[in-house]
Amino acid sequence: MIRTTMQSFKMTRTLVLSSLLLTGLLGIGAGKAFGASGTFAFTGSLNTARYDHTATLLANGEVLVTGGLGANFAILASAEIYNPTNGKWTVTGSMSVSRLAFTANLLPNGEVLVAGGSTDGYSCFASAELYNPSTGHWKSTGSMIQPRCHHSATLLPNGEVLVAGGVGSLYNSPDPTGTAELYNPSSGTWQTTGSLNTSRASQAALLENGQVLVAGGYNTSNGTTTGLASAELYDPSTGSWSPTASMRLKIDSPTTPVLLPNNDVLIGDDAQFYDPGTGSWINTGPLPKVAGPPTQASLLQNGNVLASGSLCGYSGCGLKPTVYCYLYTTSTNTWSRTGNMNWPRFEHSSTLLPNGQVLVAGGYYNNHIPTSTAELYTP
Repeated sequence: MIRTTMQSFKMTRTLVLSSLLLTGLLGIGAGKAFGASGTFAFTGSLNTARYDHTATLLANGEVLVTGGLGANFAILASAEIYNPTNGKWTVTGSMSVSRLAFTANLLPNGEVLVAGGSTDGYSCFASAELYNPSTGHWKSTGSMIQPRCHHSATLLPNGEVLVAGGVGSLYNSPDPTGTAELYNPSSGTWQTTGSLNTSRASQAALLENGQVLVAGGYNTSNGTTTGLASAELYDPSTGSWSPTASMRLKIDSPTTPVLLPNNDVLIGDDAQFYDPGTGSWINTGPLPKVAGPPTQASLLQNGNVLASGSLCGYSGCGLKPTVYCYLYTTSTNTWSRTGNMNWPRFEHSSTLLPNGQVLVAGGYYNNHIPTSTAELYTP
C-alpha cells in the first residue's frame, strides 16, 4: 500500500491547487474574459452532444470529458478536452469500451482512472483503464473484483482509490452491493476492504480527517427500489465502515456532496450539511421555490457553492430540465437564486476551473435530447 501522512497530502493538494490557479491566471492573461458576476456565458461547444458523462479537472487546468449518453441513447466511448485558455474542445483518445454510470478520478501522477460502468445498460463492467494526458491515450489496468455501476469512487490521502457499493446492472433492478475495494496505482491492482453496513448505490465525499462519508442513495430488493436516509463513514486506518447520523430525508440520488471550507459536507437537495465534529446533520436555509432541487454542485473559490441541474416542479411541465441555478452562501447558511444558464440542462457536468469560473457542459433538455453546448459561470 502507498503510505503518506495527512500533512503531506494537504501540502501536495495545496501545491497542485496553486499550480492550477497559476495556470488559470495565465489563461486570463492570454485574453480569457470574465462575464458579469453571477452570470453564465456560452463557451465552445462539445464535439459530441452527451449527458451523464464524467468531467475531470486535469493537472494542467484542462478538463477531460468522457463517455455518457449521446443521441438516440447511444452509450459513448469518446472523450474530449476543454482548454480554458481558448474556450475550445479537442477530441482525444477514446476509451477501449463505451461506458455509462462509471467513475473517473484524477490520480496523483496526473493520470485519470475510469472504473466500471456499462456498455449496454444491462451488465456492468469490472474493467478499468487509465488516461494519460501527455499522450492522449488510454491503457488497461487491473479490473475490479466485482462489476459495478453507480458506485462511488474516492481518492484517499494515501493515493489509493476507494470504490464502494453500486449495482451489477442498470435496467434489471438488481440488488446493490455492500462490498468495497481499493485500487493501488503503484501495482494497478485491486484488493477488498471492509463492506458497507447498508448495500447502496450512492456518492461519497472525502472528509478533512481522511475518512469517507457516504449518505443516501438507493437500495433495491425483490424489484422494489427504496431511497435511503442512512449514512456511514469509512476509516482508511482500519478499513471498516461505521454508521453515523441519518439525513432528514430518504434521497435515492443526492446532489453531488461538497466539502465546505469549514469541513462540513453540503448535500443541496436535502438542504442539510453534515458536521463531522458532532456526527450530525444540520438544516440549511430553504431552497428557493422556483424548481426542483439541484443535482450538480461545485465549490467556488470564495467558499460558496453553485448548484444547478433542476427539473421543473409545477403541474403539467413534464419534469423538464430548467435553466435555474442556486447559490449557497456558507457564511449565512442560506440559499438564493443566481443567474440562469442560457440552456436548460440536466445530467450535465459542473467543474470549477483554476480561474474561478465554473464550466457546465452537455446534459439533456426536453425528451432526453443531448446538447453539445457549454457555458461558463462567473461568481
